[in-house]
Amino acid sequence: MFASRALKAGVAALLLSLPLLAHADAAQETAAKELAATLNLDNMLPDLAQRTTASALPLLQEYFLKNKIKLSDAQQKKAQAGLKGYGDGIHKLATDYFGSAAVKTQFEQTVVKNFSAQFSADELKQINAFYKSAPGQKMLKLQPQIVNGIAGETLKTAEKSLLPKMQSAAETYGKTIAKK
Repeated sequence: MFASRALKAGVAALLLSLPLLAHADAAQETAAKELAATLNLDNMLPDLAQRTTASALPLLQEYFLKNKIKLSDAQQKKAQAGLKGYGDGIHKLATDYFGSAAVKTQFEQTVVKNFSAQFSADELKQINAFYKSAPGQKMLKLQPQIVNGIAGETLKTAEKSLLPKMQSAAETYGKTIAKK
């Protein structure tokens, strides 16, 4: 249930963040497609398939909870033995979906619409020129490392001050539940 809500919430947030009714002229469309190619945005679809596949186990758990199914030890062993096949099946569903011509076409249109809503054709050409330059290529290559470093340091700092507060809140809430 949580995974389904999280997936739905993520999709809703993504859809709400998209500019509505953006329209690209031919120059913007061409520049947006070129920038998307430079940024390797086509790699997003296989990544989305992989991320979607991660929902396989939570969806199965949601099914059991929703239908109030309690597995016996034998059924749990059987489920464990079949998990790889189940996961592979879900992965194939996701890969087939995100690899379909219709989704690829929709993705390309979404990329063009979103870039064109934010940038003129000239700006898109300038951005693309930067990303094709040596510093731009370096930025593309190092961006995940940089973002992960920033996130890691920020979380490390949060762990010192936020984690104790979260633990205290969990303890307080846990005590209210335990009183019943």
